[in-house]
Amino acid sequence: MTAWEFLNSGIQFFNLCTVYYVLQLVRCAVLSFVVFTLVFTLRKTALKNKVFLKGALWSLFIPVLFIGRMRFFYENRIGVKLFSWLTEMCMNHIWICRLYLWVVFLYAALLFYRRKKLKKMVSCMEKRKVNGTVIYVTKTPVTPSTIGVFRPKIVMPEVILKEYDRKDFQTILLHEKTHIRLGHLLFYLLWDILRVLLWINPFLATGTKYFREDMEEICDWVTIKQIEGKAHDYGQLLLKSMRILQAEIEDFNMYAAFAGDKEYQSLRQRVTRIAAYKPYKKTAAAGTLIAAMLCVAGAVFLTKNVSYDRCNLIDSIDVYDMETGTELISDGEALREAVGYDEKYIYVNGETFQELIKDSGVSNENICFYCGGYYKLPGIGGSGVGFGYLETADLENDVWKIEYKTHEDIWGRILKML
Repeated sequence: MTAWEFLNSGIQFFNLCTVYYVLQLVRCAVLSFVVFTLVFTLRKTALKNKVFLKGALWSLFIPVLFIGRMRFFYENRIGVKLFSWLTEMCMNHIWICRLYLWVVFLYAALLFYRRKKLKKMVSCMEKRKVNGTVIYVTKTPVTPSTIGVFRPKIVMPEVILKEYDRKDFQTILLHEKTHIRLGHLLFYLLWDILRVLLWINPFLATGTKYFREDMEEICDWVTIKQIEGKAHDYGQLLLKSMRILQAEIEDFNMYAAFAGDKEYQSLRQRVTRIAAYKPYKKTAAAGTLIAAMLCVAGAVFLTKNVSYDRCNLIDSIDVYDMETGTELISDGEALREAVGYDEKYIYVNGETFQELIKDSGVSNENICFYCGGYYKLPGIGGSGVGFGYLETADLENDVWKIEYKTHEDIWGRILKML
């Protein structure tokens, strides 16, 4: 293969991958509108006061990322009618798919830049060990926060350390530790990935506020349970934080803001939700979490079972005249009676096959058999087709035995694994 041929096949590979992934992502994005409507409606109505169930609702978005290869889009009459235009658009207008990916990369770069900037900002803060816990202290009057996923860091404004006694400070610190223990930082990262990949659904971006609110409410309830305190006292503690930070803000002549964190602005709403706190059993909360995990895992499993595989085998046989490049016989019952194949050989019943091509006038040295292969999705991708020439056949017991060959370059092998 020449360098030009290699480059050209690489471009074709890139275009194929672009269509393959963007088509799936757009389907997921379309379904995410339905899921968002369901989640938003339930959290505002039936599950409004069910804190843990309301938080578990957001896990419904996980199966959404696995629906792109469902057979529904190709084999169901409704699916074909609703989504066939999307397949045609992606196949015929590759520039749209490229544009979609460019936005994904730019959006991801923006969020990565913000996280990196925040991490760099925190690394410059004073590092202290308070009551056995390492915290990062800032002179800026911002709300206590926790950043990072794999190496979480707790950020505390210096004014909190000065104004709070040991007990109140421990409660604030416990709240931040609870975020870490419950995996909320990982959930926030996964949510960012979701809204980047499915960016054409604007509700995922605006829904970040509500997602964080529900995680915050769970954290508040768990913290109150851990300190065995009263919701009233916990709410008073948060209001005290607001008063202290407000006084500091006036001295700093600035607005409270920390890497887009809206916790300070919504503190009053948090206190209102905290007032609705009701004692709960840990086993019930754990049961809700386990049930949510099982439901999500089950939904993903079922979705995978009704979807195409990454690599779908093609069971087909076609016969071509290599001199003219025309198809002599297409796959069908008659051809199957004369030709079969396995991983190593193509088997041709000489008498039956000659009967099929007796009127074609094609000599044996020009006949080629194409068998098998694979595809990624119907109409998308396809390679690894095996072939064999009749002139190379060995005759064994009235059966022509032809070596089964495949021609697949590096791009085809990579495509198979994607």
